[in-house]
Amino acid sequence: MNTITKIAYLFLAIISLIACVPQRKFADLENKHTTLSADKIILDSLFKIVTTKYESCKKIHNELETDHEKLSADFKETESLYNRSRKAYEQLNETYEKRLFSESSTNDELKRSLRELETKLVKKELELNQKEANLILKENETKKLNANVALMEKSLKEREAKVKELEALIRQKDESVNKLKETLTNALLGYKESGLSVTSKDGKVYVSVDEKLLFQSGKVDVDPNGRKALLKLCETLKNNSDFDIVIEGHTDNIPIKTARFEDNWDLSVLRATAITRLMTQDGKIDPKKIIPSGRGENFPADNSDTKEARTKNRRIEIIISPSLKAIMTILNK
Repeated sequence: MNTITKIAYLFLAIISLIACVPQRKFADLENKHTTLSADKIILDSLFKIVTTKYESCKKIHNELETDHEKLSADFKETESLYNRSRKAYEQLNETYEKRLFSESSTNDELKRSLRELETKLVKKELELNQKEANLILKENETKKLNANVALMEKSLKEREAKVKELEALIRQKDESVNKLKETLTNALLGYKESGLSVTSKDGKVYVSVDEKLLFQSGKVDVDPNGRKALLKLCETLKNNSDFDIVIEGHTDNIPIKTARFEDNWDLSVLRATAITRLMTQDGKIDPKKIIPSGRGENFPADNSDTKEARTKNRRIEIIISPSLKAIMTILNK
């Protein structure tokens, strides 16, 4: 088999990979992929906010623990003083009763001392009760704060786990894209000089094929050389179920109007659907995985107004995007 025939088959393989899923699905996947990074930034920000709040609560918790310890020590000291005062009161009362009948001259003084001591004792008892109430209040506040801290720690761990899971999936997606790019580059290396290139950008793999490898000027029938290239591309892709494919037809800016084509839109769309048909029918790519679309002259690869630029702009782009289902599942938890 000569080189031209090989190129034709490879080209046909590439064109076959490009078609048949509604444009709306592609737009949804684009939007989901665009918001993914924003969601991750939001999760990182929430993670920092929760961490800051957690540290603040932890500081308050430590302060309450310190207050609790001080109140406990104060309570014990007051209780000890109360016990000593009560003991002194009992001793004085005992002395008073003994002297009540024998020492009438000192009776009034003992009564006064007894009343003063009793008043102090009542005051100390009230103070002790208040401190005990404060201690119970602080203990309840500490328990409540401990419960809040535990909930925040749990929420923090859950958010951290979610962020790590997302980061792992994004890394896995990027690795899959890089691996696919390398695989396609090696598989289609023989078509590089025929106007086929493989690049990666924004988490996607782009297979760009010049018009000369796929179509004759103003035609939508896939050239044999291009068909061979497309089928080779399909052979590489058909076992990768985690990717979606968009087939984009592009033209130059020279207007076209024939019995078959109203304008460049028509030409670009029909070329995209021709490649999609080849990739699904002959290349055995799942039709649900392919979206054909026509871009006309509106997305030129080269904006220069030269013959070379117009040649470069007449192309088919096969855009292969990783599936976002796993990532969306995590975001929707």
